[in-house]
Amino acid sequence: MSAQSSLREVVIFAPHQLAEITTALKSALFDAGPPLLVLEEASWPTDPLQVSREVALVVATSGSTGSVKYVLHSASTLLASANATHAYLDAQPGERWALRLPLTHIAGLMVLVRSLLLNSPLSENGEYQAVVPTQLFRALRGDETLAPLKNAKAVLVGGGPSDVKLIEEARAAGIKAITTYGMSETAGGCVYNGRPLTGVKILLDSAQQIFLSGPQVALGYLHDSTGFQDGGFLTQDIGQWREDGLLEILGRADDIVISGGQKILLGAIEERIRSMPGVIDVHLFTRKSAEWGDEVVCAVAGGKSITLSSIRDHVAERFPRSSAPRALILLAELPLRGIGKPDRDTLKTLPLTEEI
Repeated sequence: MSAQSSLREVVIFAPHQLAEITTALKSALFDAGPPLLVLEEASWPTDPLQVSREVALVVATSGSTGSVKYVLHSASTLLASANATHAYLDAQPGERWALRLPLTHIAGLMVLVRSLLLNSPLSENGEYQAVVPTQLFRALRGDETLAPLKNAKAVLVGGGPSDVKLIEEARAAGIKAITTYGMSETAGGCVYNGRPLTGVKILLDSAQQIFLSGPQVALGYLHDSTGFQDGGFLTQDIGQWREDGLLEILGRADDIVISGGQKILLGAIEERIRSMPGVIDVHLFTRKSAEWGDEVVCAVAGGKSITLSSIRDHVAERFPRSSAPRALILLAELPLRGIGKPDRDTLKTLPLTEEI
């Protein structure tokens, strides 16, 4: 068989084509049907995409900077992920999932995979719900999803860092929230409430960078499989094991910056700022400075009482004051892209509220 004949063309759908996507995904999972990809029509590639015959699903993933990669999943990796989730939840055939996440992202697509595996229709009032932190926050402020979330047997919360205060508030309101950690390369969440799902292994290298392995890890990328090795995936996240044995995400390896000679892990500083009263969300980035090299800027969604001085004092209670932001952008809400990641490009164009 020639190399060309071993490839198949990817069928592309727009996210509004739910019925067509569901049919194609079912065929790809259970009948070796053609691979599919869901993209906004403006993002469709001009040339056909071809992948190996074992590929069932292609997922376009982009970080907060917008660089697109195509992740390749087989039916086996997708079903392994769904089965591990259902084992954790003790989900039964006929129980339903609610689709509240976009089908252009792995989280939304995995809701469809799980629904197909349980042989049940999607339902707004499904026993199982999956949301991003922003959706959970809005539900707790009284939007129409609050009742379905409170009535659900479990609510998966992922797609970005979950504020401890937000999860505590949700649980106090009667929502059975489960924090999830994962990515397109691991078919969505593979660590629930800080513990790996069955079959998932976590290793931290000498730099505390997280390496994930397990049957749900993708086959690789379409054009470059950097990060995929030894049956697993080396993430760009930094983590540590807490005293209670749970995995704690500290930030991203590419979010370690040197400012004025001080090494700063932006994720840890963000988490500290999130603990402040009145802070809804926060994202740190850097700008060039003649004095500091990289100077940390803090974008905060929250109330008008939040000031740069209060943020710096709060950070200095736990970290060196030199780790604290030196500029503030105060917003009603952070600009987001995709499933809920901060839009860094937009943030960097916004005017500063305060600076030193």
